[in-house]
Amino acid sequence: MASPASLTRVTVRDAVLQYQESLERRVMRSEMSPTSLHAYTRDLAEFVALLGPDTVLDDVEGDDIEVALTRLAKAPDRRFTKGVKMGQDGSQPQGRGPHARARWFTAVRGLFRWATDRGYVQVDPTLKLSPPRTPKRASGARLGLQAGEARTLRAAPSTKAVDHPRANQGLTLRDEAILRLLIESGPRVSELCGANRTDIRMHEETDRPVLRVHGKGGKDRDLPLTRRTVEAINAYLEQGRPSPPPVTDPADTARSTRVADAERALFVTVRGWRMAPRDVQYLIQRYTRAKLDRRATPHALRHTALTILARSGVDIATVAQIAGHANLSTTSIYMDESMSAAADAVDHSPMADD
Repeated sequence: MASPASLTRVTVRDAVLQYQESLERRVMRSEMSPTSLHAYTRDLAEFVALLGPDTVLDDVEGDDIEVALTRLAKAPDRRFTKGVKMGQDGSQPQGRGPHARARWFTAVRGLFRWATDRGYVQVDPTLKLSPPRTPKRASGARLGLQAGEARTLRAAPSTKAVDHPRANQGLTLRDEAILRLLIESGPRVSELCGANRTDIRMHEETDRPVLRVHGKGGKDRDLPLTRRTVEAINAYLEQGRPSPPPVTDPADTARSTRVADAERALFVTVRGWRMAPRDVQYLIQRYTRAKLDRRATPHALRHTALTILARSGVDIATVAQIAGHANLSTTSIYMDESMSAAADAVDHSPMADD
């Protein structure tokens, strides 16, 4: 079939590079978060590797994308960077999970929609494909911790939860500050890792301590801090915050930039570098396994904080402000959905009077 005159034949590699530039502009306009850009960049790099960098984008068909998805599903989990880990029964770990495959498909679909508008493809091959299905959380399943578990975890660093500490487990002051912040105020892990020391201040209106966090879509907000959390953060900054290695070669601008960023960071690793979300996840897993005999994630602690706030009588708009939610429907998942709460609401309605 002859190509239309308006069609521009570009390779997969060139199309992805141009598309990434458009995504970077979206980040600059606060229409996309840097975290989402980073994830899309990794997914599109795998798309280029799976389809071939010199393949013409218009030649890619739906079958090609399905084959790439199958190969992706069998690929090792990217979390295992030091070799493939095996289960206790000797079984091989599963490849990419459904959420990782669904995000990869979303990134590729965005590429083809953009390419269609630019005249790089005649027909978007993703239109005829069903996106990978992601499992839904079972009804009644609890993502967060119970209040008692949250208190136990919050106190874990000060009670020396681990019998044989490694080097990074000696930062108990840092760990206590992080766990308190996550459990009490519920920031996203990306917001916690991106926070700087100068982001802590006394609020101009309330004269209460707050942490300025950089949320999704470039939307910043002030996160209230409890007195005990501020004390924990100050103790960590004064007594337990490592410094990054000094710059030995002034001409090494990349390292100088990284050191400068580490010096600004609020939370750092044992080597003094800014903490990454994976570092926080390992920290949480270490304490939850030792003190609660279960696993938890940074989002589980965020879920815990927001659920406790919502179910302690705080109105949904205030919880949404603390959470950084643009839509109240997002915050509603943390509200008490029990029938007793609904019955109480009707009983206390002014229309319930005789």
